[in-house]
Amino acid sequence: MSKTLQLKVCPLHVPLRTTFKQASSTRNLGESIWCEAQRDHLTGLGEGCPRIYVTQETVETGLVWLNERLPELAHQCDSLAALKKWITDNRAIIDQHPAAFCAVETALLDLFAREKGQSVEALLGLTAPQNVYQYTAVLGDSSEEKFKALIQRYLSMGFTDFKVKVNGQLKTDQQKLKNIQLLCQEKKVPNYRIRLDANNLWARKTTTAIAYLSQLNGPFLGIEEPIAPKNYPDLSQISEALNIPIILDESLCNLTDLANLNQVNGQFIANLKVSRIGGILRTLELIDTLKKLNKHIIIGAHVGETSVLTRAGMLAAQAARPQLMAQEGGFGTILLAKDMVTPSLTLGAGGTIDLTKPYISKVSDKIVTTPLDNWKLGWGLAIT
Repeated sequence: MSKTLQLKVCPLHVPLRTTFKQASSTRNLGESIWCEAQRDHLTGLGEGCPRIYVTQETVETGLVWLNERLPELAHQCDSLAALKKWITDNRAIIDQHPAAFCAVETALLDLFAREKGQSVEALLGLTAPQNVYQYTAVLGDSSEEKFKALIQRYLSMGFTDFKVKVNGQLKTDQQKLKNIQLLCQEKKVPNYRIRLDANNLWARKTTTAIAYLSQLNGPFLGIEEPIAPKNYPDLSQISEALNIPIILDESLCNLTDLANLNQVNGQFIANLKVSRIGGILRTLELIDTLKKLNKHIIIGAHVGETSVLTRAGMLAAQAARPQLMAQEGGFGTILLAKDMVTPSLTLGAGGTIDLTKPYISKVSDKIVTTPLDNWKLGWGLAIT
C-alpha cells in the first residue's frame, strides 16, 4: 500500500435525539466536516464543526475551501514539524476557515500519533489522557415543564455545574434560574454553580443588556457573549457595570483577539472550542498564553459534535489545568442518534467521563469495553 499521505473529507449530518434551542439558532441536526488522514495501513480521524453564527463558515463553504487545499495540505503537512510550520505560516488563512482546518489537523494528529504508537498527548509532549473529566449541564431554551424535567434529570445524574441559555423574556429567564435554585435546594446539592449564555442576544444594545441582566436572580458566575462579538469596550462596560465576568466564545478565536482584549478593563473568562479556534495546536497556544495571564478557562463544545471533538476537548482540558474552570460537551449518544466512532464518549454518573478505567459504551445495541491502554494510541477511537 502506498505510503503517500492521503486526505479525504466529507460532510457529516447526524440527527439529534432532541431539538436544542438557543438565541442564535435552533438545531435538530449535528453538522460537521469529517476528515480521514491515511498513510500505509493507518487512518487518523478528524472533525470540525462549522457554524455560520460563530465563524461565518458552513459545512458547504468549508468543503469548498478544503477541496481546493487538500493536495497542498497533504504535501506540505506530512509530519508534525511540517504541520506546525504550515500553521505558523498560514495564520490569516486559518483565521478565515478555522473549523474546516480543524477537521484536517485533528485527523493528522491522530495519524501521526498512531504511526509512533502514541497517544496524541504523548505526541505533543503532554500528560497522558488518564483522568476523570467533569462536564457542565447545558440547559437550552424550552418550555418550563421540559426545563424542570431536564434539571431533575441532570441532578439525578449528579451534575452540580449548570449553563443556562437566556432568551430575553425576563419572567421566563428569571423562572429558569429560580427553578435551578429551588431544585438544587430540594435535592440538597452543595456548591452548585450557574452561568448564563446569551448567544449575542442584545447585539449592539449594551445598555439594554446591562439593565436586563441586573434583574436576573443571581448569583451566577458570568454571562457569555451578551452582545455582538469582539466589541471589547462594551463587553468591558457590561462586566464593570454588573461586576461579573464576561465569558468569551466568538470574541476569542486567536492571539490577536486576546491582545485586543488586554487593552480594556473588566473580568473575562475564556471559553475555548477546539473547532472554533482552528485545531488543537492553536488551542494549546491560546491556553499557554491565558495561563501566563492567570485567566480562567472553560473548554467548550459545539452542539452535535461527535466523540472525535470530545476527545480533542479532553486534551485541551487537561492542558488548561489548573486554570480550568469548567468543561462542556460529552453528550455523545445522549444527544446524537448515532456516533461516528467507538467508543462513544458519553458522560455518565456525576456528569463525568472516566478514562482511568476500561471504558464501557453502547454501540449498535451492543456493550463494548475499551481497554485502558486504548487511549495510548492516537485519539483511541475507531469508526463504527
